[in-house]
Amino acid sequence: MESRCYMAKKVWLLLPLVIALISLSVFTLKGFGKEQRLDNKGEIDVISEKLDEVLKNQQDIIGRLEDIREQQDIIRVRASHR
Repeated sequence: MESRCYMAKKVWLLLPLVIALISLSVFTLKGFGKEQRLDNKGEIDVISEKLDEVLKNQQDIIGRLEDIREQQDIIRVRASHR
């Protein structure tokens, strides 16, 4: 019973962190449009690299969310058995 409560608390503590990371990535993407000008090919390459990095970070966040979802499913199954 204690481990179930611990897992539930852990999920609820991590969820706001994940949401904050997603919102920060959205603001970062918006900031790129304001800071950079598309004057030459070099700047386009820099922006492309930054976007690739942001997309990679978002994929990592999605992976973490899937892990959290799996943990929640395990918690629900264990709770339904009791």
